[in-house]
Amino acid sequence: MADEGSVKPAREATAKKSRAEREAEVRRKYDFGVIRSLRQEKGLTIEKFAKLCGLSYAPISRIETNLIKPNLETLDKIAKGLGITTYNLVAMAEKRDAELREGHEYKAGAFEFRTFTFDGVNVSYGSAPKGAKTDELDMRNQQYENLVVQSGILEVTVNNRTFRLQAGEALQYDRVFPRTYIAVEDTRIVLVSHSNT
Repeated sequence: MADEGSVKPAREATAKKSRAEREAEVRRKYDFGVIRSLRQEKGLTIEKFAKLCGLSYAPISRIETNLIKPNLETLDKIAKGLGITTYNLVAMAEKRDAELREGHEYKAGAFEFRTFTFDGVNVSYGSAPKGAKTDELDMRNQQYENLVVQSGILEVTVNNRTFRLQAGEALQYDRVFPRTYIAVEDTRIVLVSHSNT
């Protein structure tokens, strides 16, 4: 059986982490330095911001430098002080690496596309020869579409209303309505589809 004296130093060694270790632990998933950037954009000193949030200077300073992980109540107060939602604050602080994705190809009539999906948003670029027509583009489980014509002319009918789009023009619509796409000329388009606005 180990005596108290031999256990205590091991606990102290694991409990006391260096500043760099604490920063690295927090930074693995989040970078709360975004709070400093947002605070400075509003022209607030850390002292004024702390008062606005109902917090003291020290925790805000330690959060902004990633020395501590804030709890939800503290994040709520900071978000309120910044005039944003807690969800948006956490999303901005979430550390994300660049993601390389391979697209998948598909056809809808004579329209040909390559599609990439990131966090529920589909980004497709495609082309269609003059005269190509389709009633459905493969945008699974998406509610809204944003279409941009890069070159050519595309006629899009949404809910019995027809739009004639030329290069540089865009159209947003809800996918619950029936749609028809006709390439009036050889056309290149970019289509972004998503579930929320």
